Amino acid sequence: MTITLSQQTREKLKGVSTATLCAALFKRGLRNQFIQDVRPLSQKKTNMVGQAFTLRYIPAREDLNTLDVFRNPEHPSAPPSSAARRAPC
Repeated sequence: MTITLSQQTREKLKGVSTATLCAALFKRGLRNQFIQDVRPLSQKKTNMVGQAFTLRYIPAREDLNTLDVFRNPEHPSAPPSSAARRAPC
């Protein structure tokens, strides 16, 4: 499921501080929803606003796992089931 931000929402979020966003997420039960020490490559002109993507990486142990383990949906590195992808946030 892809959710895009409208230009109006992007403009509104440019005026919101990171602390305010983190507090709002914290109140909704989402803990540790931030990345520390992110810095702009050039001088700050406006706040950075955009979509975030969750990445999950669990490397397989070559001495224990063959590529066949990834066919098992219960394996930690397997892609989420279609039911999990459709679950409401």
